[in-house]
Amino acid sequence: MAVCPRCAGEIPEGYGSVCPTCGFVVRIPGIVKLGLTFLVAGFAVAIIWTIQADALFAGLWGLLDRLVAQPLGFRPPPFELTGLLKTLYDLLFGTETQPPWGGVLLIAAGVGLGFAGGVILRRAEGRPAGA
Repeated sequence: MAVCPRCAGEIPEGYGSVCPTCGFVVRIPGIVKLGLTFLVAGFAVAIIWTIQADALFAGLWGLLDRLVAQPLGFRPPPFELTGLLKTLYDLLFGTETQPPWGGVLLIAAGVGLGFAGGVILRRAEGRPAGA
């Protein structure tokens, strides 16, 4: 059994994320956590877009080549995105002329899921005690 930090009332095991006695939100619902994850991913894509994703990933590939491939004697072929993978990359990270639509969609999904989580919390807080 868990105890509510606000009113010290017992919270039944399967009750959920809101104290049945005082309505205090004890745990954040999973949908809100998923929304926050999408928001963070979307803003990370936006930051990568602002510092030019191609330059960032080329630098990471060069670092990997110097630190792992050359000392171990590997000679991997140059990394190149082609076909559908290049289209998905351009959609997610954008190009010089297009914004990162994948990042925008991640941010929109995060806001939508956060809103849905807020609705769930409001409904749970609005329930009468003991329901």
